[in-house]
Amino acid sequence: MRTIRTRGRRWWLGAIATALVAGLAALLLRSMLEHAVRARIESAAVRHGMVARIGRVHVGVWPLLRLEGFDLDLRSGVRLHADMIAATWPGRLRLAVRAATLAGPAGFRVSSLASAWDLAGILGEDLRLTLVEPQAGLDIRKLADPVGNAWSVEARGLDVGRLLDVRRGARPLLDGGIADGRVDLQASTDALHFHVDMVSRSARMGALAGNADDEPQLGDPTDVTVRFDGAWWGLKGTIEIPEVHATVAGAALSGSLAVRDLDTDPTVDLALGARLDFAHLLGTSGLEVPESLGMAPGGSRDLGSATIDVQVRGRLSDPASLAVSQKIAFTPPRQMPPALVRLRGDFIFGADDGPGPHHPIDVSPASPDFIALRDVPPLFVRTLLLAEDTGFYGHRGIDLRELPTALLTNWSRGGAARGASTITQQLAKNLFLSRDKQLGRKLQELAITFLLESALGKDRILEIYLNIIEWGPDLRGLRPAPISVENRRA
Repeated sequence: MRTIRTRGRRWWLGAIATALVAGLAALLLRSMLEHAVRARIESAAVRHGMVARIGRVHVGVWPLLRLEGFDLDLRSGVRLHADMIAATWPGRLRLAVRAATLAGPAGFRVSSLASAWDLAGILGEDLRLTLVEPQAGLDIRKLADPVGNAWSVEARGLDVGRLLDVRRGARPLLDGGIADGRVDLQASTDALHFHVDMVSRSARMGALAGNADDEPQLGDPTDVTVRFDGAWWGLKGTIEIPEVHATVAGAALSGSLAVRDLDTDPTVDLALGARLDFAHLLGTSGLEVPESLGMAPGGSRDLGSATIDVQVRGRLSDPASLAVSQKIAFTPPRQMPPALVRLRGDFIFGADDGPGPHHPIDVSPASPDFIALRDVPPLFVRTLLLAEDTGFYGHRGIDLRELPTALLTNWSRGGAARGASTITQQLAKNLFLSRDKQLGRKLQELAITFLLESALGKDRILEIYLNIIEWGPDLRGLRPAPISVENRRA
């Protein structure tokens, strides 16, 4: 009996010792595995020109692997962060990602609260990620290719807003709607070829209206289509997109783009055609039709439509070398806004009409300060047009031939050294809009510019401009200006 008890004690002691050794070995092995996982991820990031940092690596039974506080610096001001990435095995390998954020320059941020992906082919040549939560509808594949890497991203009825939140600072930029289509990338030793064919229903763009105190909002829903093919040759510094088609925010776009010698002396060859429905464009941009146009609430919001074709060729380092051609046609609305019709005759311009002076200006022959265009010295008119808008009598309200040169000049000088607004655009701003420089105001200005050209004609536009334009602090109109027409005649 004593022998049996002794053998029993030895068995239990041996079992306990074995368990302790196994546990210690497991702890040591887990520590080694966690260190190996961390080193593998960090070294892989370095090979691709990135920097990875992981707060904690945990290897276990459930989940198999957990990364906490994962950060990936993609350089150029782009960073990826996830609070947690966990790998489990519910019959197949699954990745769960919590609180992921892709942050870029200028406050741009794409975030996902929680998502789960099935992962297949990790040990083979093909790799596939399939979205499981918060919904199905997105596949990402890395395909075996004899000459390089090939990736494809396919969306099928994907509610983009449920998966991704896109913002700039605190303001929403995009609700992607319901997306269908695919993106294909094929990388070889000397080129990256890409194909994009996507459709999104009921997408909403970030509103361009308002200021920092307004509640962030999105514009009206719109369908978006994007289709283009192209290639980027890194060694040559060349990007070519031979054909692109897109519809977005009330605009139908088509064209082509080629940029060469990016690393030395870039040259651009751009052709772009656009058809703009201005009422639709303003609505999907979260903008109202300006009340100053006098359109009845609940009535027609038709602002007309424009067709614009432009070609730009030349060296980006030399704005003077850029050759720009344009063709613009405008189809006016069936009924012109009342405030535009009023400008054909006598009218009072003042604080109620826009950001004008504190005292009203009577734009009519009955006013002693009014000057008719025929009474302005031709030399003064020519000098004014040379300084403000050399192509005034030849364009349809906007002059895209001046825009690339102005943008490049301002870029090179680091500020607003040169403007590109025409006289008609300046008049649209002074008569109907505020002085803020938000992009939303520029879209409203564009719509009103075409309306002015259609409703008034060149001579009347110039005449109104001469009588209300600001020549000094609270000093508007040519005749009250310090240097009067009579002095210029002398």
